Amino acid sequence: MKKILFNKICIVGVGLIGGSLGMAIKKQKLAKLVVGVVRRDRTAKETMHKKAVDVAIFDLKEGVRNADLVILCGPVSIIASQLKAISKYVSPKTMVIDVGSSKVLINKIGKEYLGSSFVGCHPIAGSEKTGVENACPYLFEKSICFVSKLHSKVNQFWRALDATPITLSAEKHDEWVARSSHLPHLLAFSIFQDLKSPVKMPLNPSLRSLGRLARSNPELWSDIFLSNRGAMLKALSKFKKNLAVFEKNIRANRKPNLLKFIRVANRFALQKEGKNG
Repeated sequence: MKKILFNKICIVGVGLIGGSLGMAIKKQKLAKLVVGVVRRDRTAKETMHKKAVDVAIFDLKEGVRNADLVILCGPVSIIASQLKAISKYVSPKTMVIDVGSSKVLINKIGKEYLGSSFVGCHPIAGSEKTGVENACPYLFEKSICFVSKLHSKVNQFWRALDATPITLSAEKHDEWVARSSHLPHLLAFSIFQDLKSPVKMPLNPSLRSLGRLARSNPELWSDIFLSNRGAMLKALSKFKKNLAVFEKNIRANRKPNLLKFIRVANRFALQKEGKNG
C-alpha cells in the first residue's frame, strides 16, 4: 500500500498541468483530499467530470485553508500575484510549489512572501493542447522536474509521480529553458507567420514538430516570453549571430564553411541524444 504524503492538496488552476497533477495524485493516492481552485463554472464541471480533484471551488482562501501542499498552476504572471495573495491564508507549515515555465521572478516573490515554505518547480511535461479536458494522469511519468532548491518532501512528491527531480538554480534554469524551449517556440511562431504552400497538402515531416509548437496557446506563451525576457534576449542574440554566419556563407557560396556549420550542430545533437558514447 502506497504512503499518503498529504492530508489535503490544493491545486490552484486546474488546466492541462493542474488537471494532470490532480489525476496523477489521485491515481497514486498521495493525498486524502484534492481540492481544485477554478474560475469558471465550465471548468469546475469538466474538472469533476475528469475526476481531476475531489472538490472544485472558486474561493482561493477556502481552497488553500488547512492545505499541506498548495500547487500553483497558472501562467507565471498569475502565479506571481497568487503567491502574494495566499501568503495571508496559508499556515507556515504549508508547503507551496508552482509549475511555472520561468523561475527567477517567481522565486523572488515566493521567497519574499513565503520564505522557506516555497519551492519553485518546473516539470518538463506538457502539450500544445490546453484545458483540463486534455489532462492525463500519466503526463509526468518518465519526465524531469526542475526544482529550485533541494527539498526532500518536494523531491519525494515528484518521484511518487514517476518524475525525476533535478535541483537547478532559478538563474540557470531560465537560461536553459530560454535556449531549449522558449527559442524553439519563437522560431515556430516566426516560421508560421507567412507559410504558404503552392498546393493544398499537409505539413512535411520537417515542419510537423514546429507546427505543433506554433499551435501553442498565445496567452500562455506571451506570458512566458515576457517573464523570462532577459534570458530570452540573450538566447535570441546568440541565435542571430549564428544565423548571420550561416547567411554569410550562403551568400559567398562557401560549401566547406556550411559543412562545418552543420557538422557542429550534428555533434551537439548527437551528444544530447547520448549517441556518441
